[in-house]
Amino acid sequence: MSSSAILRPGYIIDRRQDYIWFVGLPFIAICFALISGHYLPGAALAAIALWITIPHHFVTWLRIYGSPSEFARFKERFVLSPLLLVAFTYALIQYAPLSLVLIVTLWDHQHSLMQQYGFSRIYDFKAKAGAPSTGKFDLALNWIFFGNMLVVSPLFSVIWVRMLHEWGWPISAETVQIVHLISWSVAGIYALVYLTHMAWCARSGYSLNPLKYAFLLSSYFLWYFTSFTTAYLLVFAVAHRIMHGIQYIVMVYFYNRHKVERTGGDSALLRFVSGKGRVKAFLLICAAYALAFHALTEGLVRDFGFGLVGFNTNFDLFSYSLLSSFALLHYYYDAFIWKVRKKDVQEGL
Repeated sequence: MSSSAILRPGYIIDRRQDYIWFVGLPFIAICFALISGHYLPGAALAAIALWITIPHHFVTWLRIYGSPSEFARFKERFVLSPLLLVAFTYALIQYAPLSLVLIVTLWDHQHSLMQQYGFSRIYDFKAKAGAPSTGKFDLALNWIFFGNMLVVSPLFSVIWVRMLHEWGWPISAETVQIVHLISWSVAGIYALVYLTHMAWCARSGYSLNPLKYAFLLSSYFLWYFTSFTTAYLLVFAVAHRIMHGIQYIVMVYFYNRHKVERTGGDSALLRFVSGKGRVKAFLLICAAYALAFHALTEGLVRDFGFGLVGFNTNFDLFSYSLLSSFALLHYYYDAFIWKVRKKDVQEGL
C-alpha cells in the first residue's frame, strides 16, 4: 500500500482553517497564557471565562434551541434538563457548595477530553480513515493521557494530594511517587498499544488521517506543557479555555453554516448568523449574549477588563451558581448531540 494511500488527509473545515484553529491555536493559547501569567492579575481568568467560555456555552443553545429540527431530536431532554440541572445546582450551592465545585471541576475535565476525542472522530469521518475499532482506541488514549496529566503533573499533583489530606487520607511522598510511576507506566504501555494499532491499520488497508494526530499532539502539548512548567493555575486555565472554547465556537459555526448551505436552514435565526459571510453577525450575537449574561449575574462589566485599573472581580454565589448550572447543561448536552454516527449530525459535518 503506497504512502499516499496510507495517509489520507481530511479536514474539519479546510486546510488553512484547520491548521489555524485545530493545530496552531494551542501554541498561540500557550503564549497568551504565559504572558498573562507574568503581566496580568487573576482577573484575566474571569475575563477569559466571560469572553470565551460564556459564548462557547451560548453556541450550544444556538444550535439546539435555534433550530427546530435539532430541538425535535431530543425534545424531552431539552425541556426537562434545564429545570432539573438548575434546581440541582441551586440546591448544592445552598447546602453543599464544595460538592458543586468538585462536580463541576471533574465534569469539566471529562468534558474537555471528550471534546478532543469527538474532534478526532470527526477527523476520521471526514477522511474516511481508521478501522471500526479505532474509535475505542482514541477514546482510551484520551482518558489515559488526560488522566495521567492530572495525576503526575506538578500543578495537579499538589491539588489532589492536598485534597486527600483535607479529607483525612494523608499519603506519604513515597506513595505519591509510586502513584506517579504506575500512571506513567500505564500511559507508556498504552502509547505502544496505540502505535501498534496504527501500524495494524496501515497493514490492513485502513488509511490514517495525519491531521487527527497533529491535532491530538498539539492539544496534549498544551495540557502537558502548562501543567508541568508552571505552578500558577491561571496559566493552565487561560490556555485551556482559549483552546477549548474557541475550537468549539469555530466548530459550531461551521456546523450550522454547512447545514444552512446544504439544507437552507430551518430557522431565520440560523440563516442570519450562520449563512456564508455572516461571521460578524455570529460574533456579535455571541458578544451580546456574554454581555447579557454578565448583566444578569452582576449588572456591571468590570470583569471584562482583565483586572485593569477600575475593574475587579466579585462573582457572588448567584453568579457562580448560574454559571455552574449553564456549564453542567453544556456538558450534558454535548454528551449526546455530537454523535458522528448519526445521519442528522453528519449533515452539518
